Amino acid sequence: MSNRRGATPTSALREGILQEIRSLVVRSEPGTRLPTVRRMIATYGASQHLVQGALEQLRSEGLITSHVGRGTFTASAGEEAPKRRNVLTLLFHHPYERGDRIAQLIHQQLSLDGHNSLVLTYSNTKQVMEILRGGGSFDACVLQPRSSVVPISLLALLKQRAEHLIIESLAAEHLDIDAVSNDPGTCVELALGHLAERGYRSILWVTEAGENYFFRRLAEIFHAYCCAPGAVGAGSRIVQAETKAHGLGIADLPATLASLGVRRDTGVRTAVVIASFVDGSTILEALESCGLSAPEDLALLRIGTPDLETDHAGRITTVGRPSTQAAQTILERLYRRWNEPAAPWQTFYDTPSIAEFASTQSRSAADRDEATSRKRIASAKARV
Repeated sequence: MSNRRGATPTSALREGILQEIRSLVVRSEPGTRLPTVRRMIATYGASQHLVQGALEQLRSEGLITSHVGRGTFTASAGEEAPKRRNVLTLLFHHPYERGDRIAQLIHQQLSLDGHNSLVLTYSNTKQVMEILRGGGSFDACVLQPRSSVVPISLLALLKQRAEHLIIESLAAEHLDIDAVSNDPGTCVELALGHLAERGYRSILWVTEAGENYFFRRLAEIFHAYCCAPGAVGAGSRIVQAETKAHGLGIADLPATLASLGVRRDTGVRTAVVIASFVDGSTILEALESCGLSAPEDLALLRIGTPDLETDHAGRITTVGRPSTQAAQTILERLYRRWNEPAAPWQTFYDTPSIAEFASTQSRSAADRDEATSRKRIASAKARV
């Protein structure tokens, strides 16, 4: 690609990529699916920023259209250019990667689809309400409150400023808005089924004692299992742990784990499920500080985000919905609402999945590994 007189190398490259993709679009039949952004990056040797910028320009010209979950297509004859929407994602600030990742994925896809996306992180509800009262309107707002309390006044203001409102990670059956949440019942079922398959019947369910909707529902459902004859083993119970005064997570996880009474060499293998915002490395460090390890002394499973390494740390079996799935569901609900504005309000529950790691190794395998370890130690002592 030659550099035009007066054009900087960057602008010449940008124009060159635009013309390359424009030529591809012009040569293609109407309704043809275009290669993915990743494929175009490899084909044209350009950055993601340049490719997405070219696609946005062609989309604004009505030459291509994007459909969430399907891809980008050349425009059909007589097809109108899609409306450019203004979307606000309002994210309550807390040092937990999951919410940031979901907001980032939503922003990226909306921008790729040609919409105006704004992500606003807040820590003071009154302050963000003052900003919203200052003006501006949106075609939709995605609210991610995390564990914060959502005042009715904030919801009312958002409904004034946005045509549609979706809340992520919170059920909202009686609020006349759409919501997307993880399925707590299936989470408990997956966790207990996984542990039962590996021979663990005595379950200690450690959960944050705060007002988080999801953790509270998980504990209620697990309590029902404890009350049902034969559902879980004797000694299974819920352990409420105090949360941090400012922030997310259990305030003193080592003390909480120490209070469970799990000891080495007792011959009793127990499973511990942790439902908390605390990250995976903190869980492992707290376990080590108690002189315990998983799965040698106990099976360890957490309720979290299976596709985030900060949650599973490469060692902790994790049950929950991936961040990619949460973002995709929000986008699907959003596009559905735009296509069917009169549809009934709905809380949609994502189906969770499980990422298996060594922390929930089966009892027989753990016993076998432990026996092998003892033999190696004895053999080493004999050689000495």
